[in-house]
Amino acid sequence: MSGKTRHRYLFSLGRLEDFLNTESFKKLAKRALGQEEQKLELRKISEGRILNYGHCLIKKLWDRLSLDEFFNSVTENKRADIAKAVFYMTTRHMISSDSKLGMYETKQEYLGFESIGINHLYRALDVLADFKDSLEKHLFNMRYNLFNSSVDVVFYDVTTIYFESQQEDVLRKYGFSKDGKIGSVQIVLGLLIDMEGFPIGYEIFPGNTFDAKTLIPFLEKIKKRFSLNRIIIVADRGINSRLNLLKLRELGFGYIVGLRLKSADGELLKEVFNPEGFVEIQTEAGLFKYKQIKHTFKVKDERGRTGQITDTVVISYSEKRAEKDRAERARLIQKALRLLESPSVIEGLNKRGGKKYIKAEGKRGYSLDEALIEQDSLFDGYYCVQSTEENLTAQQVLKAYHSLWKIEESFRIMKHSIEVRPVYHWTERRIRGHLVVCFLAFLFMRMLEDATDRAATSERIKEALRSVTLTEFSLDGQVYYLKNKIDRVAKSLFRALKVKEPANITAREDFKI
Repeated sequence: MSGKTRHRYLFSLGRLEDFLNTESFKKLAKRALGQEEQKLELRKISEGRILNYGHCLIKKLWDRLSLDEFFNSVTENKRADIAKAVFYMTTRHMISSDSKLGMYETKQEYLGFESIGINHLYRALDVLADFKDSLEKHLFNMRYNLFNSSVDVVFYDVTTIYFESQQEDVLRKYGFSKDGKIGSVQIVLGLLIDMEGFPIGYEIFPGNTFDAKTLIPFLEKIKKRFSLNRIIIVADRGINSRLNLLKLRELGFGYIVGLRLKSADGELLKEVFNPEGFVEIQTEAGLFKYKQIKHTFKVKDERGRTGQITDTVVISYSEKRAEKDRAERARLIQKALRLLESPSVIEGLNKRGGKKYIKAEGKRGYSLDEALIEQDSLFDGYYCVQSTEENLTAQQVLKAYHSLWKIEESFRIMKHSIEVRPVYHWTERRIRGHLVVCFLAFLFMRMLEDATDRAATSERIKEALRSVTLTEFSLDGQVYYLKNKIDRVAKSLFRALKVKEPANITAREDFKI
C-alpha cells in the first residue's frame, strides 16, 4: 500500500546451473531471442528487474478521451510534458498510491516514466488546479456528447476530507467530520455522479460549510459549464432545505430528495399516520407499504418573502426499517444511561449520540427524556421522499432515491482505493491539483469496472493492475523484457479493452506500450 517494493520468498526453482541447462529454457531463450545455440551464452544474462506496466490498460482509456491533446492545448511549455506527469500520478493512485515525492522516488519501478522529474509532478498539479473546470468540460463532452450517453438523473452528496494538521486557512477549516476525525482541519467535497456511477464533476468548499449550503453554488457552476438543460437531482435529506428546492426550480432542475419527517407540518404528518391509501407488499424482510400524495409546502426566498411549492411526496413504511430504528434508539438510550452515571461530562457534549435523550432538570441536573423517546418511536419504519416529478410512479421515485448508495460507494472508492487521503499538500493550489488527479483516477477506475461488466470491484482491479509486470534483463548489451504471469482479472481487461499482451520475451526497442 505504501508504493515501496517488498521482497518475499515464494519457492525455489533449484540451482541456477541446472535451470540454465534445461532444454525447455534453452529452446525458449533461443526462439525468443533469435540466437543460434552456439552463440547463446545464458550465463551472460543480467540480474532481472521487475517493472509494472499495468498503466498500459489505463492508457487505452486515456487515449479514448483524448487527454494528451487536451493537456497539450492548455499547456504553454510543451517540453514540460504535463500530460505524461498527470497520467503517471493518475495511474499511481490506481495501482499504488504515495506522496508525490514517493511517486518520484519509485518511478523506476514503472515502465516508461524514467524521464519524469519531481518538478514535472508539481508543475502538473498547478496546471490541473488552473484548468480543472476546462478538464471537466472536456471529459463531459467526450463521454456524453461524443459517445451519445444520456445524463438525465444525477446523484449529489458531500463528504469531508481531513488533513493531519490543526492549522486552519482559507480552505482547511474545523467542521463536522463524516469520518469521525476530531481535532483535524478538513475540506468539504461535493460530488455529482450519473446513474451508472460515473463522476460528472465536483467542487470543494471550506471545511466548515454545511451540506445544504453546497448544493446551489455547485449546480450553478455545473449548469453553466456543461450547458445543461433539465436534469433530476437525487440527494439525501441533509441537502433538503426549502430554499434549495426553490432554487432548483429556478435553475430548471427537478429533484428527488429525502424529507425530514420529524420536522414536517401537521397536515403531512396526518397523511403519514393515516392508514388509508397505502399499497401493501409482503417481502422476505416483512411488510413494506407506500402511498403517493400531493402536498403543498410553505417556503421563504432569500428576501424572506413567503411562497408555496407543491410536490409529490412518497410515504413508505417497512418492518425491516422499523426494527433498525428501534435497535438504534435502544443503543442511544444505553449511551444516555451511562452518561447519566457521570453527569459532569454531559454539559460539554453536543446533542448527537447519547445526549439526544437526556434533558436538563434545574441547575446541572439531568434525566432521561422519556417523552422524546416515546415521540421518536412513532416514526419507526417511516420514510418520506419529496419530488417534482409528476410523471414518475412511487416505485420509480423510491428506486431512484434508494440508488443513492452509488454515491456513497463512490466516496468509499475515492477514500480507500484511490486514497484521496492522506493529503500531502498544504497550499490551496496543490490541494486542488491533487483532487483533480484523484477525480481522474476515480473516473478511470469506474471505466475499468465497466469493462468487466462490474464483475470486479475497485480493489480487485487494483490488484489486477499490480499483477501486470515484466522482468527487465540484458544479454550482450541488449535489453529485453520477460512477461510475467498476470492474474485472471487483468487478462479479462486486456481482452475487453482490446489491448494486446506482449510476447513472452521482447527486445526493448520493439516493446510498445
